[in-house]
Amino acid sequence: MKRTILTAALLAGVMSGAAWAQSAADAVAQRQAGFKAIAAATGDVKKVMDAGGDLATVAAKAEEVSAFAKRMPALFPAGSGTESGQKTRALAAIWQNKSDFDANAGMMASAADRLAVALKANDKTAATAAFGAMTGQCGACHRPYRAPQ
Repeated sequence: MKRTILTAALLAGVMSGAAWAQSAADAVAQRQAGFKAIAAATGDVKKVMDAGGDLATVAAKAEEVSAFAKRMPALFPAGSGTESGQKTRALAAIWQNKSDFDANAGMMASAADRLAVALKANDKTAATAAFGAMTGQCGACHRPYRAPQ
């Protein structure tokens, strides 16, 4: 009975889109791939904004950033820092201040959501402000929670 309940709970988590890392190595790999993807998406948005192109064409890129930011807290389970033996720049401060880290991820998602709305509306002024808020949130998290290269 307990096994059935556990299996159902795990399936519910997977079906709801929760990020279920199998190990610290999986968590590190998933988050590193995600960070690379959102860096590329952010770069794509910036190129179109700088070129004065049709902003709506990159709205999905902002939605990708938002989706990743919403999953980000789950990709930092306890034990997935440097103590796991994985190559990661995640500092112990993440787990010491997990609620702040998680709040920063939420603020990044909100900024990316605002950016997506502005991009869809082809509103360069609003998109520029939202883009600045989103990228500023990246730095707000990197400074306390990521080791320099």
